[in-house]
Amino acid sequence: MNVRADFNLLPFNTFKLNSVARYFVELKSETELAELSKLSKDKKLPIRILGGGSNLILPEKINAIVVKNDLSGTRILTETSDTVTISCASGMNWHQFVMSTIASGHYGLENLALIPGTVGGAPIQNIGAYGVEVNRFITQVHGYDFKTTHMKALNTAECRFEYRNSIFKTPEYTNFLITSVEFQLLKKSNPVVTYAELAHAFSGKTATAGLVAEKVIEVRQKKLPDVAAVPNVGSFFKNPIVTAQQVDQLKKSTPDLVSYPQPDGRFKLAAGQLIDKLGFKGHKHGSVGMYEKQALVMVNLGNGRLEDVVALVERVQKACLSMYGVSLEVEPIFW
Repeated sequence: MNVRADFNLLPFNTFKLNSVARYFVELKSETELAELSKLSKDKKLPIRILGGGSNLILPEKINAIVVKNDLSGTRILTETSDTVTISCASGMNWHQFVMSTIASGHYGLENLALIPGTVGGAPIQNIGAYGVEVNRFITQVHGYDFKTTHMKALNTAECRFEYRNSIFKTPEYTNFLITSVEFQLLKKSNPVVTYAELAHAFSGKTATAGLVAEKVIEVRQKKLPDVAAVPNVGSFFKNPIVTAQQVDQLKKSTPDLVSYPQPDGRFKLAAGQLIDKLGFKGHKHGSVGMYEKQALVMVNLGNGRLEDVVALVERVQKACLSMYGVSLEVEPIFW
């Protein structure tokens, strides 16, 4: 196990913030977990888990042992005539995993193509896109608790999945590293194309998992900047969920308000539309700004600073609350 001191995480976060970790380790095998626990105890420092770095805003200094998750590998656990259960190591690239399942004739994750990050990050954020959330296909999440030094498995109910949230975001799981995730996928393609852009694209046409993935990739590439060219963490704010009464009131002043009915009778609003209408598309604040093509995305304009990120977040939130009476929650995790 190679331990590096005072390591700059600039290459390992897609927002490209200069952030120096006191110690840095790349985890290649579960056999190293016990050794990492000992290192944490000896150095009297906490462990922080770094996946794809695509949903993180980092401080300038991190007084911890940052562990880059590079666990890899997949295997089929069980099969029936209709489904297959696959275990995937948490360090695997999410998009590559999705495309590999489609290529193998295992379906369900196609709407989640091109979402950045790792397989281990998927349950933490309960990632979702174009009408599908990943918790629909997760059966178990396995991990290691650095505090108790024991492995632990959680079923779907125990993960407490919610919109862009899970138990893994709670303080209780601060020292928990997800090692693998189990997915139950379908053997027969049954694409979800209820989302407006997909419904329009496949109107009168046969939708296959492969074609849906292709369309999702196309739409995402048009809407979201490539992190390799424009540093960002994707959607910066969660789509707010409001009551039917709030929607009715908002539509009096904003007739074209986009809203999606939820199972509990409430409505999900499009945060990007609200931020756009507030005039923040292309708005710059110091070293950061809201993307000129998609108001929901914050971008690093070069030498990004955490203080500018925080200031712009507060400005957007204050404006949205003042104009619409709607609170916006940030989506990325701040360390």
